[in-house]
Amino acid sequence: MQEKVITKNIQISLLLVATIGIMSGITVVASLPLMSHTFSDIPHIEFLSKLMLTIPSIMIAIFAPFAGHLVDKWGRLKPLYIGIVLFVIGGSSGFYLENFYAILVGRAVLGLAVALTMTSTTALIGDYFEGEARHKFMAKQGLAVAIGGILFINAGGLLAQIHWSYPFAIYIIPLLFLPFMMSNLFEPQKHKHNEEFVVESNCIPIYVTAFFVMVLFYLLPTQLPYLIVNTLGGQPQTVGFVIATAMTFNALTAMQYAKLKAKLSYMQIYAATFSLFSLGLFLIYYADSIHELFYATAFIGMAFGMLFVNTNSWFLSQVPPAKRGRASGLLTSSFFLGQFASPLLFEPIVSAYGIQTLFLLVSIVSGSVAIVLFIKTRSN
Repeated sequence: MQEKVITKNIQISLLLVATIGIMSGITVVASLPLMSHTFSDIPHIEFLSKLMLTIPSIMIAIFAPFAGHLVDKWGRLKPLYIGIVLFVIGGSSGFYLENFYAILVGRAVLGLAVALTMTSTTALIGDYFEGEARHKFMAKQGLAVAIGGILFINAGGLLAQIHWSYPFAIYIIPLLFLPFMMSNLFEPQKHKHNEEFVVESNCIPIYVTAFFVMVLFYLLPTQLPYLIVNTLGGQPQTVGFVIATAMTFNALTAMQYAKLKAKLSYMQIYAATFSLFSLGLFLIYYADSIHELFYATAFIGMAFGMLFVNTNSWFLSQVPPAKRGRASGLLTSSFFLGQFASPLLFEPIVSAYGIQTLFLLVSIVSGSVAIVLFIKTRSN
């Protein structure tokens, strides 16, 4: 079995790459309100500043299926390493560019990079691990993503206090661990590449789920900073602390995934997580001070500690090795299409009723989904 030769250094390399996905957006969250003040002469800048998070998402959504084709055709490692180099170039552009629209172009390059790295990594995990070993590694990956989120959101918040552009320098970090990955990762056994690709019908519900999971998750980085800074009078650093609380509980629950999966089905895990998410959003709706947000985001973090890991694990259990690259590309596309769509879908509600009302409405929807899933799993 291939997992017998998977060393600790290989696992560390994969976990380092996993943090790139969370780094791509969350690092500059605290800078968004400050950017909107700096470029206040640009019409609709508050909305446009949110595109700093979502422009990479639409680029990933468009390019990821093509990236998946490359991963199946070229192998897993070449697209991965190209993606990391592009990540550093595009991600750090906000650190040294002063034109708002030029920075948006850099964010588009960042999107291309994440499409390559995430698609390659998902395929590698599917190739390296099987069965229970995969569930255990997915738990580790969830933990690594959460810890990365804690570090990057706090570092970004602290640096944003000095200047809005400084958090963009964090995107240079992956260049430091590129040599370590190149010396440890190996190309898996190549499967026969088939130019014809038909979407597996059993993966369609997974792609739809991935889309909606990310639509919901991106409520936090796209809406919460404005609630904290503009409504509750917090500082950019406070944004980091609040979202870091969610990431902390994300890490704690992700660690337990393998144990939960041994007892519960994928649908039962979804039912539990949507219940937690609904509760967290409901608490944000009622919050009238920043300290109340810490309790609310704890429940949200617990939910997302399971949601992403569960979706990836469900996906890898359904896809044959020869189609893993392109199927992973479609999964990555689904995740980030949801990330791009999140502020667009919710902006009319925010404009008409305010951010806290948005949290209430999404809480009701999430709770309804949890009830439906619970009834369905009980009947099965």
